[in-house]
Order: sequence, then C-alpha cells, then structure tokens
Amino acid sequence: MTDSIPVEAIDCDRTARSMAERILHGAGSASILAYRTSPMISCEAMMHGISRGGRLVVAACPDEADPVRGMTERERFSVRMDITKESPEPQFRLVAATVHLLGELEWQPEWVADELLTAGDLPNDVAAIASMSRGRLGFIDTDRCLVHDSAGVHSFSFTELVSTDLRPGFPAAGDEFEAHHTVMALSDDSLRQIRDAVLKGTVEGRICSRQAALAGCPHIWDRVLCADVDCTGITMLTVEPTETYAVFAAFENEAGSLDDLGIQVERLVANSLLTPRVQSC
Repeated sequence: MTDSIPVEAIDCDRTARSMAERILHGAGSASILAYRTSPMISCEAMMHGISRGGRLVVAACPDEADPVRGMTERERFSVRMDITKESPEPQFRLVAATVHLLGELEWQPEWVADELLTAGDLPNDVAAIASMSRGRLGFIDTDRCLVHDSAGVHSFSFTELVSTDLRPGFPAAGDEFEAHHTVMALSDDSLRQIRDAVLKGTVEGRICSRQAALAGCPHIWDRVLCADVDCTGITMLTVEPTETYAVFAAFENEAGSLDDLGIQVERLVANSLLTPRVQSC
C-alpha cells in the first residue's frame, strides 16, 4: 500500500492533471498534423509516450507512399498533436478526455532510435513500433498542453505534467481495464448509492457536467457507467431520458496501486451508506 495522500474533492485541476499525465505517458490514441507543410501532412496511426529522459516521443510505421515517410530526418516540423482517451466502458463508447498541444516534431535517424532502443529508454509500445523495419521515431517539443475532460478545459505546462520521477499516474495504461473492472464489479445499487451520496453531500465530490439529452438507448437509462477512474476518484456517467450528467466521487486518500484502489472503492461504498448529519438550530 502506498503512502496516503488526502484528496481535495473540489480540486478539478488535480484530477485533470492526473488525466493529462496518464495520457502523455501513453494512454489514448494519438494523431499529429504538420500544419505548415504544403500540403499539410497528417499521421493518424502512431504510438506515443514519455522517454526515460523525459521527452515526448512518438513512433509510426508509414508505408512508402505515405507522406510521413517523406518527412526529412532532423528537420523540425510545426505540428498539432491530439490524443483521445476513451473509457474502457464496453457498453457505451465514451470519450473520457482529450489532450491537445502545439509543438515541434523532429524525426530521428536510425542510429538515434537504435541507441535509445538498446538502452531501453523508450516506452514499450513506442519501442515496438520504432524497432519495425519501416518504423520511425520522433521527438516532440512543446511548452503547454490543453486538457478537455468532464469538468471543462485546463491548461498545464509540459514540465508540470512530466514529474521528475517520470512515472505515469495511476492507473498506468496497462492497468486501466483492471481498474475499471474493480469499479464496475460493484452492484448497480452500490454505484447508484455512491452517485446519490455525492449529490446529497454524504460523499465528497462534485457534479462535473450536466446536459440535456433526448431519447438514447433505454437499456442504459439510470445505469451508472464508469467514465474514468484515477488516483483521486471515480468519474461516473448517468444517462436518463432527458439528461446526461457526470459525477465525480472523491476517494478519501489517493490510490497508487490496484490494491489501494480496492480499499478506496470499499470506503466509498461504506461512506455512501452513511446518513447525512442534520444540524440543529
């Protein structure tokens, strides 16, 4: 079990920063657009992550006819990078968050990629693509990132998101499905109790968003879906016939492992059963 760090339920920047850290370290699907070339060049299939040296790295495997193949090594290209993070929720396609940034992309020569691969400095998914016969490795330098999540838009500096220990936030990309399963293994009644407890103030949290919605699929009405789970809490989505709303339920302490997550989820369930205190005059 990791050291316990209290969670501030109304700190939207903390949860957004957690999401951005996880996305930059490899969660989600990335694409780039070199917007100053003529014509513009896009790459929709690539892996990304943070190297051991703290750089944002990408890898792609374009075929010979792909304009990405013709981008010169060691030349700096102005690019927009978009990363879309979907929820692991299998019943419903749900975008949990997106990250957007402007930066300078520089494709590296083979010898640089070989050195980094040999040293084990690249994330596994990036290394797998970069080591292929047509694989290309690139560095992207950027100053700021924009994060769109259920609570709105947040702006962070790149150095703020890439911590000195270079570890991805919890859960890492490889743990996302198990973390999601830990939450969704709860009964529908328990999930509703947590949601309702946030709305009543029994459990710390907040309403992230609420919007009108028409119709939708009746089989998911009043179901509580897990849009995201991170070290600070659970973001839950409820779809009703006339509206859709997202609620964030904060953990008592931050979770740094799957074992921690199980403990914090159990505490949420227990706290959701508490009766709100009524203050006398």
